[in-house]
Amino acid sequence: MKRIYIFLLSALLPLVLMAQNVTTASPYSRYGYGELQSMGVGAARAMGGIGYGIRDHRIINPMNPASYSSIDSLTFMLNFAGSGTVNGVSSGSEIYNQFRGRVDYVAIQIPIYKFIAFSIGVIPFSSVGYKYASTYDLKDYSKSEGTINVKQTYEGTGGFTQAYAGLSFNILDRVAVGANARFMFGKVTHSRWVEFPNESFHVGTLQTHYMYSTSWLCDVGVQYTQPLGGKNTLVIGGAYSFKLPMNIKSQITTYTNKEDVDNTKYDFDYPQSVGVGLSYRMGETLLAGVDFEWRDFSNARYYGVTDTLLTTYKIALGAEYVYKPGSKKYADNIRYRIGANFSPSYVKINDNRYMEFAITAGVGLPLFNNLTTINVFVEYGHRGGLKTVGLVEDYFTFGLDIALNERWFVKRRLN
Repeated sequence: MKRIYIFLLSALLPLVLMAQNVTTASPYSRYGYGELQSMGVGAARAMGGIGYGIRDHRIINPMNPASYSSIDSLTFMLNFAGSGTVNGVSSGSEIYNQFRGRVDYVAIQIPIYKFIAFSIGVIPFSSVGYKYASTYDLKDYSKSEGTINVKQTYEGTGGFTQAYAGLSFNILDRVAVGANARFMFGKVTHSRWVEFPNESFHVGTLQTHYMYSTSWLCDVGVQYTQPLGGKNTLVIGGAYSFKLPMNIKSQITTYTNKEDVDNTKYDFDYPQSVGVGLSYRMGETLLAGVDFEWRDFSNARYYGVTDTLLTTYKIALGAEYVYKPGSKKYADNIRYRIGANFSPSYVKINDNRYMEFAITAGVGLPLFNNLTTINVFVEYGHRGGLKTVGLVEDYFTFGLDIALNERWFVKRRLN
C-alpha cells in the first residue's frame, strides 16, 4: 500500500501543476490576480472553508499550520481532489453558461515525533479563465457623418499555484504552533483584441499582458485547546501571513502593424493577512466552527501602486455531524457537512466593489478501516450585481476528495 500511495502522489503532482492553466470560467477573474482560491482541503471545503480553529487528526489543514501536530503518531495521510464548476453569467439581457473541470490539489501529512508533524502539498492561489466580447459604434471623424463599428474581445488564462511545506509542534499540553513556507509559481495571460469588422482602412490591435510568478511566502499559526469536560473541547486558532515582495515579472506586448514589447519592472506585494477561528467538538459526533479572515490588499503593491486593490475580509462557518461513530452499521459512520461564507471583493469594477457568498454541503463516506474517506461536496456561489457592476454570476461546483489515512509506523510483532 505504501508503494501505491507513493505512486499516486508522484502521478498526481504533475497533474495538479498542469491543471492550473485554466481552472475557472468567471469573467470576474479578469481583475487583480484572478479568482482567489481557499487553502482549505478535504472536509473543510464542505464546511464553508473553515480551518483556523480546526484541529482534527483526520484532516490535513494548511490554513493553520499549527494543526499538523494533531495527527496520530502512527498515521500517514494523503489528500487529493478534483472538481467541476458550472458558471452562469447574466448581464440582464444575455445569459452565458460554461463548464470547467480541474485537478485541485494534493497534500500529505506525516508525524515526525509524537508531538511534531510535517505536511507538504500543492494547492491553487488564484485562477484566471474567461472570454467574452462587446461591440459598439464610434463616430468616424474622417467623415462628416457616419460611425465605425468596433469589436473588443477579452480573454484570460492561467493562474498561480502554491507548493507548501509546513512544520508543527506542541509546545505545551494545550498549545501548538506551526509555520508554512510557500512557493508561488505560475503564469497569467490577459489579452484584448480591438477589431473593425466592417472597415478595410482601420487596423486592429492585439495587446497581451503576461505575469510570471516565482515568489517565496511565509505564514505562521497557533492553536489552543480547552477541554470542556468529557470528550468535549474548544479550539481557538489563528494564522498570520507576512506582507512580502513577490517576484512577479510582467510583460505587455502590443501588435498593430508591428510588435512592441514593454518589459518595465513593476513591484508586487503579497498582502498581510490575519485569520482567526474557533471550533467546538462534542465528542466524535459534532464539530462546528466559525472563521474570520482579513487581507490587506489595499496596502500591497500591484503594478507598483497601492490604490488598485481593496482590503477585504471573509466570514465562514460550518459544521460536521456523525450519527454514531464506531458503529458496525455503515450508515451510522457517514459524516454530514454544511457551511457558508461571505466576503466583499478585493477588486473594483467601474469604481464599484461587489459581494460574494457561497453555501456548501457534503458527505464523508468511510472506507476500509473507517479512517480513509471519500469526501463529496457541492457549492453554490453568487457574485456581483446588475446595479453595482452590471454583471451577475451564479455557479455550482461539484467536488470529490479522497482522504487516505493509514497506519504506517506500527512495529509488527510475530508470535
